[in-house]
Amino acid sequence: MPRAGSNIAARFAPRFGAPLLGLALAGLVAGCAETAPPNAPEATTDANLLHVGDTVSITVFGQDQLTGEQVIDDSGEVSVLLAGRTKVAGLTPMQAEGALRDRLGRGGIVVNPSVSVVVTHHLPVYVVGEVAKPGSYDWSGDLRAINAVALAGGYTYRAKKEDLRVIRHGDPQHQQYTADQSTGIEPGDTVIVPERWF
Repeated sequence: MPRAGSNIAARFAPRFGAPLLGLALAGLVAGCAETAPPNAPEATTDANLLHVGDTVSITVFGQDQLTGEQVIDDSGEVSVLLAGRTKVAGLTPMQAEGALRDRLGRGGIVVNPSVSVVVTHHLPVYVVGEVAKPGSYDWSGDLRAINAVALAGGYTYRAKKEDLRVIRHGDPQHQQYTADQSTGIEPGDTVIVPERWF
């Protein structure tokens, strides 16, 4: 005796037609599959490097009008009077000093400029979702997603630990990327811990 439900296709094919049944089954399978976001781009987690959003104190010795604090903009640049816009994100402070010194020294704008670049503030990282204490936390070098979760008090019992997401700071689309516990986190990034549904 055949089992109940073992011949579903045979029962429904005459009534709905094989093409319609195939389409319905394909839709059911597609509905069960969820497309994962792309993997997170590599992060610059080196605390010795300057990052977009960092606040830096730039001193040009003997040139008070060229001295002050600036935030590194979304293009990774600072703007210093007479030097113009200079790319500094991804450089060490010492390399940034050299880049600014070169720009100021060109054409004798400033003779033998002496420049200092010091980071005064990093953007925090944000941890939201299924963590004990969602919020913003100080960034430190080589911060990984698991460290960010720990700063936020760890996972709740509802956390979907294997499905972390990250939004990179400065991404105009606010794209959520797939992350794992070892994904590097940059200043200003947001770590999202989703809720599991079963």
